[in-house]
Amino acid sequence: MRTLIASVLSLLLISSCGMATENTKAQPQKSLTTEEKIIKALLNPLKVKGIEVEKIEPTEAVKVPGFKTYEVTMIDKRRHREIKRYIFMTPDGKYLTLEIFKVRREGDVVHLTPLRPKNAEKPLKVDLSWVKQVDKALTEHNVPHVVGKGDKKVYIVWDIFCPFCYEHFNQIEELAKKNGVEIHLIPFPIHGENSIKGLVVYTQMARKEGAAGALKELYRMGNGSFMVYAKKMEERIKKEEAKVPGREKLEEFFTQLREQLAKNGVRATPSIIYMPPNSGGKGYIYIGFKPIDQVINGK
Repeated sequence: MRTLIASVLSLLLISSCGMATENTKAQPQKSLTTEEKIIKALLNPLKVKGIEVEKIEPTEAVKVPGFKTYEVTMIDKRRHREIKRYIFMTPDGKYLTLEIFKVRREGDVVHLTPLRPKNAEKPLKVDLSWVKQVDKALTEHNVPHVVGKGDKKVYIVWDIFCPFCYEHFNQIEELAKKNGVEIHLIPFPIHGENSIKGLVVYTQMARKEGAAGALKELYRMGNGSFMVYAKKMEERIKKEEAKVPGREKLEEFFTQLREQLAKNGVRATPSIIYMPPNSGGKGYIYIGFKPIDQVINGK
């Protein structure tokens, strides 16, 4: 039941493929009012999703007749973000709702807008000093992974069997050119042994065609259909993977890379990693494919 509640609550907070677990430490809490204890108890099941309540405060920022408004601040450790939401409770504490919509009518059309705090979500700045080590290791293992040229580097974490990644395989070169950035592709084989073998095949393709060329060829294999692509890729793995020079070392490297990424808080594909200039090795991890211009401009 707690898992079901957490799933329902998470719909209010949140496309990517993911993995891994989260260890958390209890933080000291101030004395809570009865209402705040009720809200905290309601949201506690979100811990199974890696989301913890940091602060609950009454607010006058939004007034809804018949309700007291509370602003709740939560930390989503798995998705590296701070979340703020309103929760509404009747003054007698007998009724509570997680969401209230503002209704606006234009003729026969009805518009519903959820009441949310300003800056309802923002990314958390985290230590990314390990990213350069990963970048260096990819070069040392002769895994072509850089597309475009620019002063700013954007790191895209991807997997060869990630459907959300596949949608962008034929766009990477254009995205780099359009935004004037250098895109570094970091493989994250989270879909099992076939992902590792598929990345070995990709590496051999990229050594011949470059990273952008190899991705475009992968996209053409499915002609826009991930299901068609995945089937053809599996067939290609059976035919080609065993023939790739240094196959075993590459398999070992991609396995270690998966562990290293998970250890450093990367849990899904695609993810975008960005360290702003002069950030001292700190930056942001965005889960899902976020427009590159928004990433580099901090939007």
